[in-house]
Amino acid sequence: MAIVIVGVALIICIFVTILVIVFKLSKEDIKLQVVASCEGKNELEQAVIKIYFTFSIGKLVSRKKEILGSIDWSEGWMPVSYNLKEQGVYQEERLLVSKDEDTYATFEFDATNAVDAQGQGEGYVVLVLENPTNVTSFRAGIVLAVTANMVTYQLSESTSWNHEFVVNH
Repeated sequence: MAIVIVGVALIICIFVTILVIVFKLSKEDIKLQVVASCEGKNELEQAVIKIYFTFSIGKLVSRKKEILGSIDWSEGWMPVSYNLKEQGVYQEERLLVSKDEDTYATFEFDATNAVDAQGQGEGYVVLVLENPTNVTSFRAGIVLAVTANMVTYQLSESTSWNHEFVVNH
């Protein structure tokens, strides 16, 4: 009887270990990276920052999915547009307007075109410095909500830059 109990406990331990390893390996497939790039000034002499993001949704690529993106940014900055790489190339920039919020906006993905066969995609959001402030450090964060099979995975990452980064470009 003791051999049966030990055998069952051993099988349960092996099964749990396999599940933990598979979960950790599949979690590494889902990721988001964000980088800020100073693009100089526009025709109104406003500083322009592009927030580039790349993401991977791993094995979720084979499932029916919906993706919603959002960006939040530091005070003084204003969103202008966003662009997503669809079917391997950047398409036309789309206007990005914040609604009822001064530092938050959402944007939509066409999950079919914005994610390649490996589950990867990329895009960028353009911000301009509309109201300069005395703040010396700025930040922007991207959040992607990927819904597949009625489960939502949230990816978030942020980047920051200082005032000198903007002034020197």
